[in-house]
Amino acid sequence: MTSTLSHATVRPAARARSLGATAALVVLLTLIIASCGNDETASQNPAKPTAAFAWPTGPHPRAVFHIRDHGTLLLELYPELAPLTVASFIELARTGFFDGTTFHRVVPGFMIQGGDPNTRDNDPNNDGDGGPGFNLPDEPSDAPHTRGTVAMANTGRPNTGGSQFFIVQGDARHLDGRHTVFGRVAAGIEVADAIASVETDLHGRWGKPNRPLEDVVIDRIEILDPQAPRAPAARPAPTLPGPESKLGPERPRFFPALAQR
Repeated sequence: MTSTLSHATVRPAARARSLGATAALVVLLTLIIASCGNDETASQNPAKPTAAFAWPTGPHPRAVFHIRDHGTLLLELYPELAPLTVASFIELARTGFFDGTTFHRVVPGFMIQGGDPNTRDNDPNNDGDGGPGFNLPDEPSDAPHTRGTVAMANTGRPNTGGSQFFIVQGDARHLDGRHTVFGRVAAGIEVADAIASVETDLHGRWGKPNRPLEDVVIDRIEILDPQAPRAPAARPAPTLPGPESKLGPERPRFFPALAQR
């Protein structure tokens, strides 16, 4: 009796274990098939890379920064991206607003910032607080904050740009969409690199943090108007040398450093 009861109890348990194993196998096969389907879908629809931003083509107004003891920095300005900001910057530069101001905030690998009239006085504590007396509306665009980009600084709130700007020294894509981009370095990026490497008051012991220990002064900003492309001049008919002339090396040509590209 005991033996019969024992066999009757074991056989259903064995069958239950067998059914459980079969069910587990079916689930496993289902997961494998589903996984293969997902992999195939992913391979058929790979993630598309973000398209590169197309900067506007010229001719454009340009700004030449004459920076004391560092040289010149040439910026190309883009009215197509920020017409109000570009017009304001040009007007301020032409009236001498930036003359004698400094790059008051320098963060290596990130950016250099200037354009504050407060930097002309002898109080380092108010550097970064000044402006032209008005605020500019934000002019958002898809322009990226990559190396050489020029954008307006703000207070962290909308529509608070004025005269302060920054030049991106290292890519800062986390700023995309947060500042008005209005230009880009066209020549002299090595000057921005040199400014970014100056020694700074990192922790703000004598003023605001990241202020250069020695002033990096913008003597003036010269604005160059855009120039329409010139038609090539007609070449004169070649003439043969006379009996008293002698062919020699062509006179060296002069190419101004900031000639229209």
